[in-house]
Amino acid sequence: MGRLFFRMGWLMGLGAGAVLAFAQYRSNVTGRDLVTVLENLPQELKEAGSEWQARLKQAMAAGRQAATEREEEIERELAGQESDRQEVPDAVV
Repeated sequence: MGRLFFRMGWLMGLGAGAVLAFAQYRSNVTGRDLVTVLENLPQELKEAGSEWQARLKQAMAAGRQAATEREEEIERELAGQESDRQEVPDAVV
């Protein structure tokens, strides 16, 4: 029973630390004081989630664009190699 309470206390401490770390992060980002962030924690979580989602979408779009550009570059290189091969006659054995 003592171990159970110890583990529960440990998990509660980790949770409280995570909440405080998030509140400090939001305080730094938004410029609001820590108490205001903690008072409006559910709203802060929603705002942070939507901000992170927007950043993720932006990063995914940039990644897709970079992949498309790289794919086009590879296709141009392969097409150039194919044209070089066609210009060189096969060796007679």
